[in-house]
Amino acid sequence: MWFALLLRRIAALPRRALKALWRSLKALRRGLRACYRGLRAPAGRLGVQVAVTALALAGALAAGWFIVPGAGPAWSFGTEPSPEPEEAPLVLSPEDAIDSAPAAGLPAETATAGDNLAPASPTESPTDAPTTAAGATDLNSWAASLTALGIPERALIAYGRAELASAVQNPGCNLPWTTLAGIGATETNHGTTGGNRLQADGTTLTEIIGSGYDEMGPMQFLPSTWEHWKADGDGDGQYNPHDIDDATAAAADYLCHDDRDLTTPNGWYAAVHSYNPREDYVQKVFDRADEYGRKSTA
Repeated sequence: MWFALLLRRIAALPRRALKALWRSLKALRRGLRACYRGLRAPAGRLGVQVAVTALALAGALAAGWFIVPGAGPAWSFGTEPSPEPEEAPLVLSPEDAIDSAPAAGLPAETATAGDNLAPASPTESPTDAPTTAAGATDLNSWAASLTALGIPERALIAYGRAELASAVQNPGCNLPWTTLAGIGATETNHGTTGGNRLQADGTTLTEIIGSGYDEMGPMQFLPSTWEHWKADGDGDGQYNPHDIDDATAAAADYLCHDDRDLTTPNGWYAAVHSYNPREDYVQKVFDRADEYGRKSTA
């Protein structure tokens, strides 16, 4: 009895499977029709475009990663970038850096007050002739002889004039033009920063005003400092921080105050550090003054 019932159920399995398959096909057809109607709608078309774009972008990124896995940032392939080592700060102290520096970068001797400037002997070679401002027959020819330094001649004339005047007004200070040139180069590239230039009368084409504290002119004086140390370097009766002659004369007086002797490491360091109390600034001025000194005596 039960065996006959089992046989009937086994015989009915194909028919039931066919019915279930037919119902699944009908459901699939209804689903496809619904998808087709949805895709024909505006929202459906937009969704297809977004999906296709996303798939294309993902494929391109995956392909790029496999082709050049290290081309992207470090985090994109599982590693963190290593920080670059910091450069050691520039440090200059009278005890070491200045003591061991070439003597040419330190102040040169200047003529004493009242000395006449004599031309070089005909028997001397150009390298034997003095190359400081005090050793030239006149400032114009002296400045013209140093064009290889890359300093504008008008600026060189101002630096040389300030050295000569300082030798009279600040005896014992021994201020060299190279230190003034080092400051002028560091502050405003000798009055040429930002496309500026020095005019024949020593003034800059346009006024140079610092962005931090309204520093003025080619030597970048603070207004309060200029008011205290202002000078008339060219004797025109004016005190103009934008005139390189006046600015370098004031800078010379400022560097030499407190009876400083700039031929000593401590004196030179104290003078420049007081001008701008930053170690990296002092180092830059020193490097440039040293370069000008070496090249002008080569």
